[in-house]
Amino acid sequence: MKQNEKKLIRSLLDKVYNKSLSEAVDIMWQQGLLNRVALERLYINNEVQRRVRAGEVKVRAIEQLSQEMSCSYEKIRAAVYNKGTMK
Repeated sequence: MKQNEKKLIRSLLDKVYNKSLSEAVDIMWQQGLLNRVALERLYINNEVQRRVRAGEVKVRAIEQLSQEMSCSYEKIRAAVYNKGTMK
């Protein structure tokens, strides 16, 4: 890690020092320090995996999640299979 990166991280740590994890995440969200697209991808992948483990067919899990999230099947599929970028 570069020295400049360490300074940036120290600045973030100063901002969230002595905060609960939930409070720290909330601060980072409010400051625009979290990548919404990456978080959405993480949620999609975790949710599809959870549903598949529960016995749902992957295609059906993707279809249902796209309906629940009011987005396209392709968006969910792309996140699951890491194809392209999510819009």
